[in-house]
Amino acid sequence: MERIHERYYLSYPQSQIREPLLYHLVKKFDLVFNIRGASVSEEMGLVAVEFEGTRDQIERAIKWLRESGVTVEPIEKNVIE
Repeated sequence: MERIHERYYLSYPQSQIREPLLYHLVKKFDLVFNIRGASVSEEMGLVAVEFEGTRDQIERAIKWLRESGVTVEPIEKNVIE
């Protein structure tokens, strides 16, 4: 299986800020991630993250994040280099 790299913005609602969601991605989906930037306040969290895994792993992880209340948006190429 080919491993790919994809970048996303993750927007966390206030109810999810203290949850270890990225940790769960490692345990549940065996994804590797690299945090490229983050801004967290009491009201919300925004994380720029690069995922490494198979297409299926990444798709399943994104679906799980969305079901957990996280907004997931792809980052255009060259935004964070």
